[in-house]
Amino acid sequence: MKAWLVLAVAAVVAGCVPVERDPARDIIGVSSATGARTDAIHDVAARDLLTWKASQICTVPGYDLRNQDVEPAENHQQIVDWQLRCQPYTAMTPVRFR
Repeated sequence: MKAWLVLAVAAVVAGCVPVERDPARDIIGVSSATGARTDAIHDVAARDLLTWKASQICTVPGYDLRNQDVEPAENHQQIVDWQLRCQPYTAMTPVRFR
């Protein structure tokens, strides 16, 4: 019984500890290959795929797009690369009373 009480108190205390974020290490990247053509259909398809990939990584609160690069690749293709930062989860921040 004492062990369960210690575990319950530890779980409650662990939920109250704030999680620090290091902004220099928060940026992640997603990329997609597109054809050499830069018409609107290929741009929309690449943007939809990158949006889906980013939503799989940064789920509920969303993300902030930091940088977008288009780089040449082999066989007349291009690679679209997004650098993004996930927005913080509000459930992970301590409760602030006003």
